Amino acid sequence: MIEVLETAMFWILSVVLVVIVLIPTYVTLAFYLVWHYDRRNFPEPVLGEAPPALKPGRVVRAMLLEAASLTFLVATYPLRVIQDASPKRAHASDRPPVVLIHGYGGNSANFLWMQWRLRRGGFRNVYAVSYTPPHINMRKLSDQVARHVERVLERTGAEQVDLVCHSMGGPLSRYAIKNLGLAGRVRKVIALGSPHYGSRIAALFPARGAAAQMRYRSPFVQELAEEGECPGGARFFCLYSEMDNFVLPAATAVLENAEENLHLPYLGHCSLLYSPRVARAVADRLRAD
Repeated sequence: MIEVLETAMFWILSVVLVVIVLIPTYVTLAFYLVWHYDRRNFPEPVLGEAPPALKPGRVVRAMLLEAASLTFLVATYPLRVIQDASPKRAHASDRPPVVLIHGYGGNSANFLWMQWRLRRGGFRNVYAVSYTPPHINMRKLSDQVARHVERVLERTGAEQVDLVCHSMGGPLSRYAIKNLGLAGRVRKVIALGSPHYGSRIAALFPARGAAAQMRYRSPFVQELAEEGECPGGARFFCLYSEMDNFVLPAATAVLENAEENLHLPYLGHCSLLYSPRVARAVADRLRAD
């Protein structure tokens, strides 16, 4: 009987592991096929510059890295239960606290590695938060983001926070700053692969809630850009990649009025969360006056 149970458990675990690996790999390949089609047929300049030429070998390597990054993201998804942090404690620090805001369908565990890197780099108050569910209206999700930020400010006693946002976390943060009372309370916003003007890839999802609002040039994102792309006196930094397979076109990931738009080549959408290059760029911009 014990041997039967052990055999059954082995096969169950094997199937789970295969699913965890194969589904992210399939999604990565499918999205890169869409990325290739979009880049070839609808090229758009980024800040007036034509899309750069890409080397085939580095493209393949970037795709493999993206598949591995998405697999790790999926595997660590359940760790939200220990990662969520409406802060239970704060440390004395002369730097503003850092709040990490994930993207569509993700949760706070997406920032496990980034949070570890920042804390190791001397940032003592770093908090990853989750908002749910992803399919509801972005205005409601932004309200959750604003409340998380308010709790961090209250717990730490800080006057301002810095935000590090991945994907849809960027537009949510801009909405919260513009419309939900965070103006003047956010010092810097560092956006990683954020589709500020939506993404064509969102058209592949059912036209409900946030997925509909994140379609390229949707009424929501155009309304968000009215009266200024960078609201509330915050300093904006946009980190993006021409190989971002979720953000189409790449031009949607930059803001003309941002303090800096930094291109990090050969990184996919999820790879931005786990890249040492990105982590260094984020830490450098958080430290800068």
